Amino acid sequence: MANRAHTVDRPQDHLTRREGQAIAVHAQGLATPPPRRRVTMADLREVVDRLGCVQIDTISVISRSHETVAWSRLGPYDVDLWEQLYEPEHAITEYWAHAAAIIPMDDLPLYRPEMERFRDVLRDKYADQQPIRDVVLRRIREDGPMGSRHFDAPDGAPAQAWDWYGRKPEREALADLWSEGALVLRRRDSFHRIFDAYDRLVPDLWAGEIDRDARDLVLARKAMRALGITTIGWFIDYFRTGGRHHLPRARAKEVLSCLVAREEAIPVTVAGIDEPLWLDPARIETLGLLRDRRGWPTRTTLLSPFDNLTWNRKRTIQLWQFDYRLECYVPASKRIYGYYTLPILYRGRLVGRLDPSFDRKAKLLTIKALHWEDDVQPSEAMSRAVSRSIGELCTFLGGDPDRWVVNGDASGIVTLATTADVKPAHA
Repeated sequence: MANRAHTVDRPQDHLTRREGQAIAVHAQGLATPPPRRRVTMADLREVVDRLGCVQIDTISVISRSHETVAWSRLGPYDVDLWEQLYEPEHAITEYWAHAAAIIPMDDLPLYRPEMERFRDVLRDKYADQQPIRDVVLRRIREDGPMGSRHFDAPDGAPAQAWDWYGRKPEREALADLWSEGALVLRRRDSFHRIFDAYDRLVPDLWAGEIDRDARDLVLARKAMRALGITTIGWFIDYFRTGGRHHLPRARAKEVLSCLVAREEAIPVTVAGIDEPLWLDPARIETLGLLRDRRGWPTRTTLLSPFDNLTWNRKRTIQLWQFDYRLECYVPASKRIYGYYTLPILYRGRLVGRLDPSFDRKAKLLTIKALHWEDDVQPSEAMSRAVSRSIGELCTFLGGDPDRWVVNGDASGIVTLATTADVKPAHA
């Protein structure tokens, strides 16, 4: 008879909420501490491959979001490794995978249906913009990779505060041509996007007809691997452009049925979640270890507001009962937790959030506010673990691990120093 600790009943098995949380954390590479060695380019590439995509955002309160996502999994590392992955490696590029996101270069053809949709949507622009588009494409083909800064701004009034494309029509043309797949993002220079013709980087991008069934299965497997356990809602949300899902709900149900038939997805239930879920078979062993009281997450870290683990706000509520939203777009007087709060992940649980600010000149990290969840009573071990994680963040940002301070108690805020042994470090 098989060892019960390493098997899952079929067709359905019941998981506790904590088991579901642990599996999700394992799938995201957030369960165990990073290796005690220098982080390599291969480590960073593995993070992108495992996650399938890493969301890009312009806000840089502490570091760029994609840099923070990798730090949460790898610990302190040299962010210049990102530049090397773009070029000369050409291992990564960007596309509308989950909003604008870094993806493996090899995955770009998976998004051809979205590129074709952009072509249809933007066709009405072509009559007015075609001359500009032609100039942009010709210059890139003749002079090499370019970004918006390589084109002169027209004379006239300055751009308005909310003018997304500034005063350069070429900038809008670059963005459209990238969305349509005529251009590919080659690299970033000081976070400015540099584009190149697609055939120089992905010559087979537009070769032949795309096999939509095969493409959908590949995308589904990537989502399943990254999530570990999923509802249909979490599944379709993982790869999307704005509100558009790369696998629409009806199609996702068909693909999930196909994965179940192939034993590449296992129907399960999770306590407290009143809808069907599916488990990645690669996590059967993980579940067995959990039930054998081994393999429970030990990592404590801080998460970017755009981290793959928590970017689906409904999922964080359903699975962790953690209600999170980014408040940087909320008027200051209406913020509850802070401008740019980072969720605190402690051994597979989301136990709180903190609002950081980093003074790059003084190399000092200030925790402006720290909120534990209502049902969390921070122990000495938890406080020490979170303190270590803050120290790791300081090191990653170029400071010393003890160069951080916690602002004084405010109403409803418990400082990190919950015991005499755990002190916010001196400035």
